Amino acid sequence: MMDELAQARTELAQLQSTERALVQQLLAVRVAVETQKCKISELAKAQPSLVDRLPIELVTRIFSFVLMCNNEDPRLFLKLLRKRRKILARVSPFWRELVCNTPSFWSDVGLTRSSRPKSFLRRLKRSRECPLHVTILNAPGGSEMDTLLDILLASTNRWRTLRVQGITQSVLSDLLHKFSQFEFPCLEDVSIDLRGCDYPQFLSPARSPSLRHLDLLQLNGTVDFSTATTTLTTLGLSISAIRDQLFLTGIATQSLTTLTFTDVTSDRGQDWFLERNSLRFPLLQRLVLDAIDPYRFMDAVVAPKLEYIEYIHHPDSVPGTFAPKFGHVRHFTFKSRNSLSGGIHLNESQVQMLCQTFSGVRHASLPASHINNFFADISAFDASDLRTPVDSWENLEQLSLICDCHDWDWHIDTLVEWFTPRQKLGRPSLHVEVSGSQDDWQMAIEDFSYLYSQLRDCCVLDFKGLRLSHTLRLSTDGGFLHVRVDDENSIVLNNWREISLENLDPFWLGLLNERQSFSQTADAGAVGDLVELLLILARACE
Repeated sequence: MMDELAQARTELAQLQSTERALVQQLLAVRVAVETQKCKISELAKAQPSLVDRLPIELVTRIFSFVLMCNNEDPRLFLKLLRKRRKILARVSPFWRELVCNTPSFWSDVGLTRSSRPKSFLRRLKRSRECPLHVTILNAPGGSEMDTLLDILLASTNRWRTLRVQGITQSVLSDLLHKFSQFEFPCLEDVSIDLRGCDYPQFLSPARSPSLRHLDLLQLNGTVDFSTATTTLTTLGLSISAIRDQLFLTGIATQSLTTLTFTDVTSDRGQDWFLERNSLRFPLLQRLVLDAIDPYRFMDAVVAPKLEYIEYIHHPDSVPGTFAPKFGHVRHFTFKSRNSLSGGIHLNESQVQMLCQTFSGVRHASLPASHINNFFADISAFDASDLRTPVDSWENLEQLSLICDCHDWDWHIDTLVEWFTPRQKLGRPSLHVEVSGSQDDWQMAIEDFSYLYSQLRDCCVLDFKGLRLSHTLRLSTDGGFLHVRVDDENSIVLNNWREISLENLDPFWLGLLNERQSFSQTADAGAVGDLVELLLILARACE
């Protein structure tokens, strides 16, 4: 009995000893855990932040898209560029270093009224040896301007593009004189508002041998293209007060593929001395014509490879007709200016003449407000076999209708009436694209509903760049997309996968699953990810 008691006490002592050892081990483990946590915390703090862990090449590529400000207004472009660079540089020290040390982010150089030599030089140095895109905007004269120009002109060997705008004639004349003393071996693209100054001598082949694109605005001084470069492929001329257009015969036309000619001179009595077929453009493919008297200019043009023409109609233009030598044009864009009285005057004979002149058109782009002018029945007033002016376009394949804030009266019924006999004759379905304008104009959802209901059975219908100004509800049901207009009416797009609805600008409120719907209001300020929404819809309908 005594032996069993001693044995039990011995086992208890062993267990208690083991317990004490385990407690000590547990305490040591807990200390080790805390130590490891502190170590991990310190290591984590030493690691770059999440925004700094992306590869530099990828971040640089993303930043280049962020800084890509596609805006035709140079003032707004420079403002947005400065703002976006500052925003990116404030995120983290790494981002700031990346922004400041990437030369391509500083290749757009703006010399403006607010430029100061010290900061201007700093930004220019950050571009290093990167090609420069130079903008000189509203720059004043004076000693500070001379200092800025001296800094800028030291890098003319890197200039790739040049924009000069909003400068007085006297300051511009001095500026162009300074330019004529330098060479621009890499300069390819130039746009200058001349304000009556003569043709810039620095654009000669000797000083600008790489020049390809040239745009001259307010051209009303002495014009002599004999010193112009012969390598131009794109030329834009805006004439404001030149009575003798013979200077056009001096243009080196052999390499031109794109020409923009603007002559809005109000003097109808100006003399034209261009002979018929005297302007030969063997490679010209694209022509933009914005002139009070387009007929005599086109009478002088010979362009056997012309594919695209954008014609801007002036209600106060001189009367005339086009010579029948442009039947090979395939793409025709029509625009119009308002008259001095505020209206737009375009009679049936003018429209018929345009359609017959460009009879080979396959793709036409028209303002929606001019549907009635091009598609109305003129058989009662015309002795020819044509029922409407556009019947001259026998090979028409695509029609683009551009909507803007002036297009309240669309005459959609006129368009439907034109489609009816076309369908009866078994003609191929026409592709009709309804596009929004570039401003903040919005289409009421009720108008969208009516437009779709009228045209959906007449053609292959496509919507692009529209903004809807109404609460809309989308839902999917199998392979159908429902756009509910109100409590009673809805649009059912049974072929919606073939219809583009990008840029409608609604707020995206989450994932859209099959048979679910949501309500959202589209306004001009909303920036919604509708492309992603449509991808989700496509997956839901598969």
